Amino acid sequence: MIKVEGLTIVLKSFKFFDLNLEINQGDFHYLLGPTGSGKTLILESIIGLHKPRKGKIWIEGKEIQNLSPEKREISYVPQDLALFPHMKVIENILYGIRARSLPLKDYESYINNLISIMKLEGLLDRYPARLSGGEKKRVALLRGLASKPKLLLLDEPFTGLDPGIKFEIQQLLKAIHDSFRPTILCVTHDFEEAYSLADRITVFIDGKVEQVGTKEEIFLRPKSKKVAQFLGLRNIYRAEFLKRDENLQRHFWSLNGLLLSIPATLYDGGDKEIDLFIRPEEVMILREEKPVKEALKKNILEGEIIDFIDKGGYRLINFQTKEGKVNFEINIPNYAFRNLELWRGKKVKIALRDESFWVLNNLPNN
Repeated sequence: MIKVEGLTIVLKSFKFFDLNLEINQGDFHYLLGPTGSGKTLILESIIGLHKPRKGKIWIEGKEIQNLSPEKREISYVPQDLALFPHMKVIENILYGIRARSLPLKDYESYINNLISIMKLEGLLDRYPARLSGGEKKRVALLRGLASKPKLLLLDEPFTGLDPGIKFEIQQLLKAIHDSFRPTILCVTHDFEEAYSLADRITVFIDGKVEQVGTKEEIFLRPKSKKVAQFLGLRNIYRAEFLKRDENLQRHFWSLNGLLLSIPATLYDGGDKEIDLFIRPEEVMILREEKPVKEALKKNILEGEIIDFIDKGGYRLINFQTKEGKVNFEINIPNYAFRNLELWRGKKVKIALRDESFWVLNNLPNN
């Protein structure tokens, strides 16, 4: 396990205090945060480029915060890749092994497998100047992995790539991780990338760790309004407690005069206001001619389609309720949009399933 405890770094441009971070052996762990939040500084501090004011770093139970970078057994792929222009691809790949005087024969089979997975067989004698942007990325990733580091640090590794090339390299890296299980810490502000590749995610905002969890926990169950807003989640509302039902199984809340019933298991913190998140992909638009399932009858709302946006594989619909004039964003696949024959101004009914609701922690500044 890699563990960072109470790490404090103060520089002129960036600083963070008491950073705590744990990465399980063999995990692909993502550090997700806004641009300019200091994510690169964290990587540079772990590798040893900045001396901490306080705090400790452990790798496999050994403290390393006082070791020089070359003794930490960590590989780092920066945003600019830092390939050596005077070295051929194969020389770049083997640089870490030779720099540490490791026996090359012990790594030959492993490296050949990496070269094959990364599809670099025909490029080994080229110099970086003769490589495309995607090829350079693959070489830099392979060089970082070649010496079997105890931790591989990746700083925005897919920046600047066309979508098709980006997806291809992500899948190649995922194949390597699935096969060899290197421990990786990657920083990004790209939500889709993190969701696609991460085993676990740490959300880092304003110099603080806000949430740690699986991708499902982060994106479907954000702990605070701050995390939800950073993730670009909408449908976040302030709701006022009204009453409990007779069986204490459900609570009733007012959202700008709109009555909603949510399971008591989602929140039982007392009679006060909450921040309520309604998942846009869990909202159902009902067909007039079809009977409604019992599970959908608890929250049926009338309203109209105000607008919609074509997002490629789905439509993002802006729906406004008749009661309370509350707007919801709804995500539905294109085929469902066509089958429902929706248009701007059409009157429809929607159903909020229990899975639609998530209550955010009611912290003072969330």
